[in-house]
Amino acid sequence: MLVNRTLFIIFTVVLMLILSFLMKNIILAGIITFFIVMIAYLIISIFRGKKRINLLEENCDPEAFLEATEKQRKITGKNPKMNSYFDIDKSAGLILLGQFQEAKEVLLSIDQNLLSNKNGTLLIYTINLIACLHELGEIEESEKIYENQIPLLSPINKRLVLSMNFLIADRLFFLGRLDESKENFNELLKQKVSKRIYLSVLYRLAQIEEKTGNTEDARSKYKEVADKGNNLWIAKQTKKH
Repeated sequence: MLVNRTLFIIFTVVLMLILSFLMKNIILAGIITFFIVMIAYLIISIFRGKKRINLLEENCDPEAFLEATEKQRKITGKNPKMNSYFDIDKSAGLILLGQFQEAKEVLLSIDQNLLSNKNGTLLIYTINLIACLHELGEIEESEKIYENQIPLLSPINKRLVLSMNFLIADRLFFLGRLDESKENFNELLKQKVSKRIYLSVLYRLAQIEEKTGNTEDARSKYKEVADKGNNLWIAKQTKKH
């Protein structure tokens, strides 16, 4: 982290010196340097963010994602609002590791006033909290949150629409409405989704097949989750199962 920051500072200074020499105008060189550095910083931030998310969504490695999240927190997490966003990411990693109680505690420690519906953080927070409650068997509490808060929150992009649709199907599963849940999960499989979402859907469908007596279909789906799920909790559970 310190090396990267030092290199970035050196790059800025060298760029400023080169532009000053070529343009013979320190003020103009400074302005151009500022904009180039800001654009470069933005590009690097987007790249790092995408790379970090892919550890979860495509590599299915929550442990590596959590490690990368803490590294990024050290760089940009001093701001309370940014720190709360990293806590939401941390909860997602913990959920996918099967550490639901710890994830719940992280979420409940977040000041919701720092979150917003406009950037989707409040919706992600709520979805993650409901997921924890589902897995912990706290269905009554999860229903209160779902009925009181979800109608007030709107997904702002395709990724959040997928998350919302997964939540709807998952809620039906935990309410025992298996046919409706299966229908919703199968609709999700018709869309382009990440590897992590695909395997999460497949795992729920396997559970539904098992509960309804379709053991061969369940076994086939469980096997795919186990083979492709890497470090996801569902893959480890499936292997034990």
